[in-house]
Amino acid sequence: MADNFKFSQDYELIPLQKQKSYPISTTEWSLIKKKVGEIRDNTNRWHIIGSILLGTSLPTLISALIGDFQSEKSVWICWSAFFITGISGGLSFFFGKEQKEGQTKSKEDVVDFMSTIEERFQNSISGSKPDIVIHSAKYGTDGKFIDLTKKINELVSTNVLEIKASNDLGGDPIHGKNKTLEIDCTISGTRKILSALEGTTIKIE
Repeated sequence: MADNFKFSQDYELIPLQKQKSYPISTTEWSLIKKKVGEIRDNTNRWHIIGSILLGTSLPTLISALIGDFQSEKSVWICWSAFFITGISGGLSFFFGKEQKEGQTKSKEDVVDFMSTIEERFQNSISGSKPDIVIHSAKYGTDGKFIDLTKKINELVSTNVLEIKASNDLGGDPIHGKNKTLEIDCTISGTRKILSALEGTTIKIE
Protein backbone atom coordinates (compact mmCIF):
# COMPACT_ATOMS: atom_id res chain seq x y z
CA MET A 1 0.00 0.00 0.00
CA ALA A 2 2.88 2.34 0.81
CA ASP A 3 4.42 1.86 -2.63
CA ASN A 4 1.08 2.55 -4.32
CA PHE A 5 0.64 5.74 -2.31
CA LYS A 6 4.16 6.92 -3.19
CA PHE A 7 3.51 6.24 -6.85
CA SER A 8 0.38 8.41 -6.79
CA GLN A 9 2.35 11.25 -5.19
CA ASP A 10 5.11 11.17 -7.81
CA TYR A 11 2.78 11.63 -10.77
CA GLU A 12 0.12 14.22 -11.43
CA LEU A 13 -2.94 12.80 -13.13
CA ILE A 14 -4.07 15.03 -15.99
CA PRO A 15 -7.87 15.22 -16.27
CA LEU A 16 -9.55 14.43 -19.56
CA GLN A 17 -10.35 17.44 -21.71
CA LYS A 18 -13.75 17.91 -23.26
CA GLN A 19 -13.80 17.56 -27.03
CA LYS A 20 -16.40 18.13 -29.71
CA SER A 21 -17.65 15.43 -32.05
CA TYR A 22 -19.73 15.24 -35.22
CA PRO A 23 -22.59 12.74 -35.00
CA ILE A 24 -23.30 11.23 -38.44
CA SER A 25 -25.72 8.61 -39.63
CA THR A 26 -24.68 5.02 -40.33
CA THR A 27 -25.59 5.60 -44.00
CA GLU A 28 -23.10 8.48 -44.26
CA TRP A 29 -20.45 6.48 -42.43
CA SER A 30 -20.92 3.54 -44.81
CA LEU A 31 -20.66 5.90 -47.79
CA ILE A 32 -17.34 7.29 -46.52
CA LYS A 33 -15.99 3.76 -46.04
CA LYS A 34 -17.07 2.86 -49.57
CA LYS A 35 -15.42 5.92 -51.12
CA VAL A 36 -12.18 5.32 -49.22
CA GLY A 37 -12.22 1.65 -50.23
CA GLU A 38 -12.52 2.63 -53.90
CA ILE A 39 -9.24 4.56 -53.80
CA ARG A 40 -6.44 2.56 -55.41
CA ASP A 41 -2.75 3.43 -55.49
CA ASN A 42 -1.48 1.79 -58.67
CA THR A 43 0.28 4.83 -60.09
CA ASN A 44 3.76 3.56 -59.22
CA ARG A 45 3.11 0.30 -61.09
CA TRP A 46 2.58 2.16 -64.36
CA HIS A 47 5.62 4.34 -63.73
CA ILE A 48 7.80 1.29 -63.04
CA ILE A 49 6.65 -0.37 -66.25
CA GLY A 50 7.25 2.86 -68.18
CA SER A 51 10.73 3.22 -66.70
CA ILE A 52 11.64 -0.35 -67.70
CA LEU A 53 10.35 0.07 -71.25
CA LEU A 54 12.04 3.43 -71.77
CA GLY A 55 15.23 2.04 -70.25
CA THR A 56 15.08 -0.80 -72.77
CA SER A 57 14.45 1.52 -75.71
CA LEU A 58 17.63 3.53 -75.11
CA PRO A 59 20.09 0.65 -75.81
CA THR A 60 18.11 -0.35 -78.91
CA LEU A 61 18.35 3.22 -80.21
CA ILE A 62 22.10 3.26 -79.68
CA SER A 63 22.41 -0.13 -81.38
CA ALA A 64 20.29 1.05 -84.32
CA LEU A 65 22.48 4.14 -84.77
CA ILE A 66 25.96 2.72 -84.38
CA GLY A 67 25.47 -1.04 -84.67
CA ASP A 68 27.22 -3.06 -87.37
CA PHE A 69 24.42 -5.25 -88.71
CA GLN A 70 24.94 -8.07 -91.20
CA SER A 71 21.51 -7.66 -92.76
CA GLU A 72 18.88 -4.99 -93.31
CA LYS A 73 16.37 -7.17 -91.48
CA SER A 74 18.38 -6.86 -88.26
CA VAL A 75 18.34 -3.08 -88.61
CA TRP A 76 14.55 -3.06 -88.98
CA ILE A 77 14.18 -5.34 -85.96
CA CYS A 78 16.32 -3.02 -83.87
CA TRP A 79 14.39 0.08 -84.94
CA SER A 80 11.08 -1.71 -84.38
CA ALA A 81 12.14 -2.70 -80.87
CA PHE A 82 13.08 0.92 -80.17
CA PHE A 83 9.76 2.34 -81.33
CA ILE A 84 7.68 -0.35 -79.60
CA THR A 85 9.43 0.02 -76.23
CA GLY A 86 9.60 3.80 -76.48
CA ILE A 87 5.93 4.23 -77.37
CA SER A 88 4.83 1.65 -74.80
CA GLY A 89 6.92 3.35 -72.12
CA GLY A 90 5.44 6.73 -72.95
CA LEU A 91 1.91 5.30 -72.82
CA SER A 92 2.65 3.71 -69.44
CA PHE A 93 3.66 7.08 -68.00
CA PHE A 94 0.53 8.62 -69.54
CA PHE A 95 -1.75 5.99 -67.98
CA GLY A 96 0.02 6.45 -64.66
CA LYS A 97 -0.62 10.19 -64.81
CA GLU A 98 -4.30 9.68 -65.69
CA GLN A 99 -4.77 7.18 -62.89
CA LYS A 100 -3.11 9.51 -60.38
CA GLU A 101 -5.54 12.26 -61.33
CA GLY A 102 -8.43 9.84 -60.83
CA GLN A 103 -7.12 8.88 -57.39
CA THR A 104 -6.73 12.53 -56.45
CA LYS A 105 -10.33 13.16 -57.50
CA SER A 106 -11.52 10.22 -55.38
CA LYS A 107 -9.69 11.57 -52.35
CA GLU A 108 -11.13 15.03 -52.94
CA ASP A 109 -14.64 13.52 -53.09
CA VAL A 110 -14.14 11.96 -49.66
CA VAL A 111 -12.77 15.19 -48.17
CA ASP A 112 -15.62 17.22 -49.73
CA PHE A 113 -18.18 14.85 -48.26
CA MET A 114 -16.56 15.10 -44.82
CA SER A 115 -16.47 18.91 -45.14
CA THR A 116 -20.20 18.88 -45.89
CA ILE A 117 -20.80 17.03 -42.62
CA GLU A 118 -18.64 19.56 -40.75
CA GLU A 119 -20.54 22.51 -42.24
CA ARG A 120 -23.81 21.01 -41.01
CA PHE A 121 -22.66 21.61 -37.42
CA GLN A 122 -20.31 24.56 -37.95
CA ASN A 123 -22.88 27.28 -37.37
CA SER A 124 -24.02 25.84 -34.08
CA ILE A 125 -20.41 25.38 -32.92
CA SER A 126 -19.28 28.89 -33.85
CA GLY A 127 -22.37 30.41 -32.27
CA SER A 128 -22.19 28.42 -29.03
CA LYS A 129 -20.90 29.95 -25.81
CA PRO A 130 -18.59 28.19 -23.35
CA ASP A 131 -20.06 26.24 -20.42
CA ILE A 132 -20.16 28.75 -17.55
CA VAL A 133 -21.03 28.13 -13.91
CA ILE A 134 -21.12 31.10 -11.52
CA HIS A 135 -20.31 29.94 -7.99
CA SER A 136 -20.33 33.34 -6.35
CA ALA A 137 -20.01 37.03 -7.12
CA LYS A 138 -19.45 39.95 -4.77
CA TYR A 139 -18.86 43.68 -5.07
CA GLY A 140 -17.21 45.94 -2.50
CA THR A 141 -14.04 46.49 -0.45
CA ASP A 142 -12.65 46.49 3.11
CA GLY A 143 -14.83 43.59 4.17
CA LYS A 144 -18.07 45.23 2.99
CA PHE A 145 -19.57 43.44 -0.03
CA ILE A 146 -22.84 43.01 -1.84
CA ASP A 147 -23.71 39.47 -2.97
CA LEU A 148 -24.22 39.65 -6.75
CA THR A 149 -24.30 35.91 -7.46
CA LYS A 150 -27.94 35.96 -8.60
CA LYS A 151 -27.43 39.13 -10.67
CA ILE A 152 -24.35 37.80 -12.49
CA ASN A 153 -26.10 34.48 -13.18
CA GLU A 154 -28.99 36.38 -14.75
CA LEU A 155 -26.62 38.35 -16.99
CA VAL A 156 -24.71 35.24 -18.07
CA SER A 157 -27.96 33.38 -18.83
CA THR A 158 -28.84 36.14 -21.33
CA ASN A 159 -25.37 35.80 -22.92
CA VAL A 160 -23.98 38.98 -21.35
CA LEU A 161 -20.34 38.02 -20.83
CA GLU A 162 -18.80 41.50 -20.47
CA ILE A 163 -19.80 43.00 -17.13
CA LYS A 164 -18.80 46.44 -15.89
CA ALA A 165 -17.96 46.75 -12.19
CA SER A 166 -20.20 49.56 -10.93
CA ASN A 167 -22.83 50.47 -8.37
CA ASP A 168 -25.48 49.81 -11.02
CA LEU A 169 -25.13 46.08 -10.44
CA GLY A 170 -26.67 46.17 -6.95
CA GLY A 171 -25.93 49.37 -5.09
CA ASP A 172 -23.00 50.95 -3.27
CA PRO A 173 -21.80 48.84 -0.33
CA ILE A 174 -19.36 51.50 0.93
CA HIS A 175 -19.35 55.16 -0.09
CA GLY A 176 -16.26 57.06 -1.10
CA LYS A 177 -14.00 54.10 -1.77
CA ASN A 178 -12.97 52.24 -4.88
CA LYS A 179 -14.61 48.84 -4.99
CA THR A 180 -13.86 45.55 -6.72
CA LEU A 181 -16.14 43.08 -8.50
CA GLU A 182 -14.99 39.51 -7.91
CA ILE A 183 -16.54 36.51 -9.67
CA ASP A 184 -15.78 32.89 -8.76
CA CYS A 185 -16.73 30.75 -11.77
CA THR A 186 -15.98 27.64 -13.80
CA ILE A 187 -15.56 28.14 -17.56
CA SER A 188 -15.45 25.05 -19.79
CA GLY A 189 -14.28 22.94 -16.87
CA THR A 190 -11.65 25.41 -15.57
CA ARG A 191 -12.16 27.14 -12.22
CA LYS A 192 -11.33 30.85 -12.32
CA ILE A 193 -11.44 33.91 -10.05
CA LEU A 194 -12.14 37.00 -12.15
CA SER A 195 -11.92 40.51 -10.73
CA ALA A 196 -12.18 44.10 -11.91
CA LEU A 197 -11.86 47.47 -10.24
CA GLU A 198 -14.82 49.81 -10.20
CA GLY A 199 -15.30 51.38 -13.60
CA THR A 200 -13.56 48.58 -15.51
CA THR A 201 -15.00 45.53 -17.23
CA ILE A 202 -14.77 41.79 -16.63
CA LYS A 203 -14.94 39.55 -19.67
CA ILE A 204 -16.07 36.05 -18.75
CA GLU A 205 -14.15 33.73 -21.07
